[in-house]
Order: sequence, then C-alpha cells, then structure tokens
Amino acid sequence: MGALALTGVILLMVYGCDKDAEIQIQDKNTANTLAYEDPSLIDEVSPNFYDNHIYRIEYLGENQEKRRVEDAVRENGVDMDGLLLGEVRKFYFNHTGVMMYSIPTYDPEQTVIIYESHGLFQVSMAEFRPSDGNRSYYGLRTLDDQLFYSFQLDPQNRIGELVVHENELIQSFNHEIYYLTLETSHRKSTQSQDAVCCRKEASWKACMNCSMDACNENFLCKLTSFVAGPELAAAFAISCIGAGPDARC
Repeated sequence: MGALALTGVILLMVYGCDKDAEIQIQDKNTANTLAYEDPSLIDEVSPNFYDNHIYRIEYLGENQEKRRVEDAVRENGVDMDGLLLGEVRKFYFNHTGVMMYSIPTYDPEQTVIIYESHGLFQVSMAEFRPSDGNRSYYGLRTLDDQLFYSFQLDPQNRIGELVVHENELIQSFNHEIYYLTLETSHRKSTQSQDAVCCRKEASWKACMNCSMDACNENFLCKLTSFVAGPELAAAFAISCIGAGPDARC
C-alpha cells in the first residue's frame, strides 16, 4: 500500500473514532440523568398532602424535552438570562399524572416552577426565604406577581400559617386540566371509600383548603421526609391540579 493511501486510511480511522466519540458524548448529554429515586413510594401513597409524594427526580439533558420546557418559560416572558439552565429538574409524583419541572435562578430565594399536563404548561415562581423565629417562608406566585399559596416551616419541620389565595391563572389552568382528564385519568386512588376526597371540590383553592384542613394554621403537621428543597411549596400545591366535582381520587 502506498504512503498516500496509508495516510488516507489512518485519517479515515481517526475521523471515525472521533465521530464515534462525538456521538457518545452527544448521547450522554441528551439523556436525562437520575438525581433521586424511591420506587417504594409508587405503591405506598400517603393520603397526606404534606408527605413525600415524589418518587423520582431527574436532571434534563440537552434534549427535546428540555427545549420544550425552556420554550414554555420563554413564551411566558421569563428572563432566560437569569436562569441556571444547566440544572433543570423533572419531578415524578405518585398521586398525580401532572409533571413538575424546576429551574433555579441566580437569586437563591427564587426558583421557576413549571407544571405540565396534556401538553399544557403553567409557569410560576417559587419563593423561599428565612422568616421570623427561625422559620422559613415558602410561597408560589404566578408570573403576574399574584400569590396563590404560602406557608411557613419551623425548626422542627412543622408546617403552619398555610394560606391559599384566589388566583385566576391557576384556576384557569386547573379547569383546563380537569376537563382534559375527565375521560383519560388513570390516577391511583389515595383515599379509602369513606374518606373525604378533596380533589372533588369545585376549584383548586377549595381542594387545597380541604387538603390542609387537618393542619389548620397552628404548626400541627410535621414533615418526616422530603426531598424537594426549594420546590416544596410547588410539590404541595400539585396535588389539587385538576380538581373538580368528577375528578378521580
């Protein structure tokens, strides 16, 4: 074999190896990566809204799913330059088919929250900051800067001062998901036959008030295990998305 031909073969082999390595890197970058998983929670569904209902968390890779989430956030007017787009997380729940995504911001007290169901997105901002008496404040606001849910967490991980506000954007999203899921819901029941089903309340707010009734406002309910961090308020609020008179429990 001539020197020129041999050089061509070597270059082809090097190019082929580089191309294979590039494909492997691309495949690695596009796949979601596991951050947390507890498969036991799939079958062990607590009826308490304040217990951990998250059984899996993933970091999104550079893939189509991540682009869809980013597009939804961008279309809702969020400043993309303020987001840590390398840390988009996806949350799977054992008591609802609604997906939740979160994107941290450069402000450690704010995290973008995205609810998704049936291809519809609802974008909000979760707030987390220190409060009086060594407590922590958690709140959720829609992007029109209207609060729709807040509570405080004391040093013993007890929740209290729960407040649910009327919010047109959340109520509209709730109605859309309710009607879309009437015929298609395969949601696991978390209630006994005699238990009150808060998801059958007429609205998202009524469902949340029903869910929180046992906790009142006096720091009676205690978190025993929770993995969501700043996304805590958003995870609590997801249980009532799709609430309505004929919703499944």
